[in-house]
Amino acid sequence: MKKIMCLLLVLGVGASSLLFVRGENQALNEPEKNFEHLWKDFNQNYGIFGPKRVDWDLLYKVYRPKVTPQTTDDELFSIMSGILKQLNDNHVRLRKEGKQFTSGLLGEIKMRDHSLLLIREKYLKGNYNTLHKNIFHYGWLDDSIGYFHFRGFSSPSESTAAIDKIVREFKDAKGIIIDVRQNGGGDDRVGKIIADRFAKEKRMYMITRIRNGPNHDDFTEPKHWYAEPDGPIQFTKPVILLTHRHSVSAAENFALAMRVIPHATLVGDFTSGCFADMRWETLPNGWRYSISYTLFTDQNGFCWEGIGVPPDLRIINTQEDIAQKNDKVLEFAMELIHLGRD
Repeated sequence: MKKIMCLLLVLGVGASSLLFVRGENQALNEPEKNFEHLWKDFNQNYGIFGPKRVDWDLLYKVYRPKVTPQTTDDELFSIMSGILKQLNDNHVRLRKEGKQFTSGLLGEIKMRDHSLLLIREKYLKGNYNTLHKNIFHYGWLDDSIGYFHFRGFSSPSESTAAIDKIVREFKDAKGIIIDVRQNGGGDDRVGKIIADRFAKEKRMYMITRIRNGPNHDDFTEPKHWYAEPDGPIQFTKPVILLTHRHSVSAAENFALAMRVIPHATLVGDFTSGCFADMRWETLPNGWRYSISYTLFTDQNGFCWEGIGVPPDLRIINTQEDIAQKNDKVLEFAMELIHLGRD
């Protein structure tokens, strides 16, 4: 009897193992194949699981059963969007023809609290100037306050020439207002170049690492970023940086740099909350998605992903303010400089 029981037990184990192997090797249907591809790529390469406190394995157990051979394209897009939404990452996006999903708040809010046209028409004194293919706009707000807005971080050489010209223009100003509201980001090296024109001494502001292994905490050795005096001249009188929720990516890393400069003050709202580098990949079905593959922290090792760089002084415009031709954030910054804040 005992021999029969043992034989049945062995057969049972063998049958279970066989079923498991068949399940593992069974060809996936198209919806399953695409979901598996997406999940595995993030599992192996996403760099911010730790700061996000995301259990990616648990999310697999929640969302994977939703995908079946009968799952339609629209349903699959919704399921993938659902799992990616849990990352709360503006750099994570999913695209198919005629449709796009953004994981973070940028997919939910519209930018209605800033107008460069309003600033040019109402607040700038006289003519304004543009540099680097209209990326930089600058001019005088009054006889003592310089202002410049830039909408992206590109071409280190052209940006270097632009910022050096702007700083020379404003060298005798009482203060400068830098505006990165409605700035979509770009090359982080440009942020360092600009911050260096306002630095009195060398100060670390950011640490970056690249995900490079199968474990969620596998990274390259850290790279340390410093704001330090550079360029023909430095402006060391009061500087105010204007930020809001549409100050994105490299604009946020620039905010980290300005944050360590003692005579600079951040005014406005939290930045967007996406710092890491991203790259675009393609699913087997041709859909495109982006993935954040690095980890960025401030000089103290704190990661502001999903939060955004906080302003020193928080003040925001409403949609009604802009409609009524008033930029309260800019006006507040001007008052700070006239009051001598440093």
